[in-house]
Amino acid sequence: MHPAEAVVHLPEVVLIIMALLTVAMLAAGVCRNLPIPYTVFLVIIGIVLGTFARNEESMSVLLDFQLTPDIVFFLFLPALLFESAFNLNARQLVRDLVPVLILAVPALLISTAFIAVGLWFFLEMDFTLALLFGALISATDPVAVISLFKELGAPERLTILVEGESLLNDATAIVVFKIILLFALSGAAFTWADAGSAVLDFFEVFIGGALVGAVIGFALSEFLYKLFSGTSAFMVMTIVVAYACFSIAEHILHVSGVMAVVASAITMGMLWVPRISQSAIHTVKETWEVIALVSNSLLFLLVGLSVDMGSLINRMDAIAIAILLVLLSRASTIYTMVPATIKWFSLPHVSLGERHIMWWGGLKGGLAIAIVLSVPEDLPGRDLLLDLTLGVVMFSLLVNAPTIKPLMKKLGIDKLTDDELAELKQGMIHAGEASSSFINRFYKAGIVSRSTEQLIQKNTDEVFASDIPAIQRAQGIRHMRFGALRTEFDELKKLHDIGLIQHYTYLDIRNNIQRDRERIAASEGPGDSTDIASKTGLFITVENALLRAIREHDWAAWLLSRYQNTRLSQRMQRDIAGVLICTSVLEMLDTHLELDEEEREQVAEKYRERLQRRRSRLREIAEDFPDFYVRFETNLFTQVALTAARLHAEEDHHDGEIGAKALVRIESMIHEAISTLPPVTEAAPRLDASELIGTVPLLNGLPTEVLDQLSECAKSVTFLAGDIVIGEGERGDALYIITHGVVSVYKGDKKVAELSDGDFFGEMALLGDQVRTATVKAKHPSTLLRLRRRDVMQLAREGTELRRRLTDIKEERQTQTDLIGIVPLLRGLSSEVLELIVEQTMSVGFKPGDAVMTEGERGDSMFIIIHGVVSVYKAGEHISDLKEGDFFGEMALLGDQVRTATVKIKEQTALLKLSRADILQLAENNPELKERLEEAKASREIVI
Repeated sequence: MHPAEAVVHLPEVVLIIMALLTVAMLAAGVCRNLPIPYTVFLVIIGIVLGTFARNEESMSVLLDFQLTPDIVFFLFLPALLFESAFNLNARQLVRDLVPVLILAVPALLISTAFIAVGLWFFLEMDFTLALLFGALISATDPVAVISLFKELGAPERLTILVEGESLLNDATAIVVFKIILLFALSGAAFTWADAGSAVLDFFEVFIGGALVGAVIGFALSEFLYKLFSGTSAFMVMTIVVAYACFSIAEHILHVSGVMAVVASAITMGMLWVPRISQSAIHTVKETWEVIALVSNSLLFLLVGLSVDMGSLINRMDAIAIAILLVLLSRASTIYTMVPATIKWFSLPHVSLGERHIMWWGGLKGGLAIAIVLSVPEDLPGRDLLLDLTLGVVMFSLLVNAPTIKPLMKKLGIDKLTDDELAELKQGMIHAGEASSSFINRFYKAGIVSRSTEQLIQKNTDEVFASDIPAIQRAQGIRHMRFGALRTEFDELKKLHDIGLIQHYTYLDIRNNIQRDRERIAASEGPGDSTDIASKTGLFITVENALLRAIREHDWAAWLLSRYQNTRLSQRMQRDIAGVLICTSVLEMLDTHLELDEEEREQVAEKYRERLQRRRSRLREIAEDFPDFYVRFETNLFTQVALTAARLHAEEDHHDGEIGAKALVRIESMIHEAISTLPPVTEAAPRLDASELIGTVPLLNGLPTEVLDQLSECAKSVTFLAGDIVIGEGERGDALYIITHGVVSVYKGDKKVAELSDGDFFGEMALLGDQVRTATVKAKHPSTLLRLRRRDVMQLAREGTELRRRLTDIKEERQTQTDLIGIVPLLRGLSSEVLELIVEQTMSVGFKPGDAVMTEGERGDSMFIIIHGVVSVYKAGEHISDLKEGDFFGEMALLGDQVRTATVKIKEQTALLKLSRADILQLAENNPELKERLEEAKASREIVI
């Protein structure tokens, strides 16, 4: 820095900054005619200015504008990172996250060790100091890489790999550098315990920063959407997020500020940007481009100003060795870890040419300089570190960067793909048609003569004449499908803007359209983009987990009911949007008559099939929930119409057709009208609940007033096709009664029954916290009444009749459990297992003279006498009588199904019946019971 006594006043600071920006903008114009990137040209200018400043007293004030860690970390880095991550293809980054993380973490550590060993061996440099240099120089600088790749128009996947790595690996470098610096300053030896602590520190800083950024990005997205409407407010808040995220993460929470900025920008790009208008998006992105341009311009000029060429020349030998080691370390990771990662995780191929660019394009820049400047001045060897860093950075910017574009051309990476050639040909055709139409308009208006029009037409035809080969049939269909997907995106955005679909439904559909585009790009067939989301999609996975978590909890009954109705409304929104999207695509195909008719028909047929499916689903919902459908349809489209009217009024105001007062009045009227509409997710009408509850044996015969009280407690819950209502093995405390629809009952993977209107299940849960013995899934969209044990017990405490009924049933159930426990085959089993067995039993009544089982016949059930008397016969001879608590036929539970005696009813008798199929089903999921049955079957020690 310049000596402290040379104070630079604020007006001078402003003037110098403006002068530097002026130089940068002039350089941008000159650079268009030079074969080097803009940022590299700025570094050269900075070096020249710095040299003059060191030799000319009048320019020495420029030396006060050299880089410092704080300027890079807290001024330039947040802005440049946010702008890049905000525009990053987050979906593509997720697909390539594994190789990006491997390059950002283990590859950087390997590079650090490689460089450190090389410096220690060739320069006899202190190993800790060498490790410091290895850590700070191994990270590819995001500022330099992002700027250069945007200028070169690198392929998207290559950009994602290099840009994603550069966005993430500086967090790794900073953490590793700080850990090594701590040991360098303390002079302590590095142990394995220290290594473990360092690993924990890294994960805390790296992942903690990402979580902080994601939370802030999500919170601000919701906040902005609900409270702000102006583009200016959106713009200001993105700047606040970029800088506040970095400062909060670094200074307050002590996690990675870089990861916080990146995560917040990606989150806002995914959740907030789709909610605002295209004009607002354009304004925000355009403003951030200006911010990034200013930051880049000043940063690279300051990088040049920081370089003292004399000092670097004196250490040229050491710098050359450092450059060689940096290049070799980069090559050792790129050419080994990238292909290995692709193979291990079955990821899309990265060509050898792309790996060459990843190696040579691992630029170093302002970040490395900022890190090395943060080294305390009293650390021995700091000057050497600074010169090595500046030397490598200069080589990276002055040699690597200018040669990347020629290298890309040499490797053929800049060549247009087949899809891009198709796009180019189609674009040139459309451009030529637009040009002809424009010139023809001048001619018709009498502005130009016929001969002039023909001459201009000839000149423009030559401009747009194409020697591109004719598009092959398969390529033409692919190009047409891409065009159809663009129409889908455009229509989807319009539907979201007018409020026809909710935001997260919009994100899910958009995600599916993007997946379709990736399938077509990979030469796979298109999917069903805006159809019901894939069963493996993120939103569906989260949704199923949420339903599983709340479906059997008392506190969540109201939430489940509300959420299921919301899901039904979203399903309708999805299909309505799908109908409109398909219609829009079909209209687009009909208007493009220049397209091959056969190819156009092939694509159109796919969309007609989708259109038919979506209309069919809407008809099914209308049939299953007629009242809900009519109310939803009316409310939704009333709200959409009013929202569209508000947007049109805003456009009129923007165009100056109406004033601010008129706009405010119109918006107020529309807001009031929308607020009076009932919620579109209101539950479907409920049937007579008290009568349905009275059909449950457990509650049958209760007084009408008690049934009415129970019906008031019951909640109406809607389940969509495929939803799990209760799960086998889970605990539950609610009874379900089907008011409309069909559900399927499964034991394991076997379907054992179907239940429909008026049927019920789960009634034993009203007696206690029960383990479900079967899984019940909705076969069609179904509405069920859910009655909770807590509500039943509350009413039982208030009414004697319900309390008596529950007490009698509980005593009866305990009696049955005690009876089951008497059977030698089942004696000694835990109470939980015995209760499960009781749930599988059936109470059966017999009158005198009835034969329960006959000697020589086959059977698969055992019986226990609840009350009454039966007689046992062998070969026609009466051998004994059995009474309450006795049992018979238990051998059938082990598979020996031939009866060895005849049993007849002597007086009115009630029996508990337990089948072999039920006991074996229980044993499959109960090790204790399974072990007992296997032991009994082996010993055959059961005696009647």
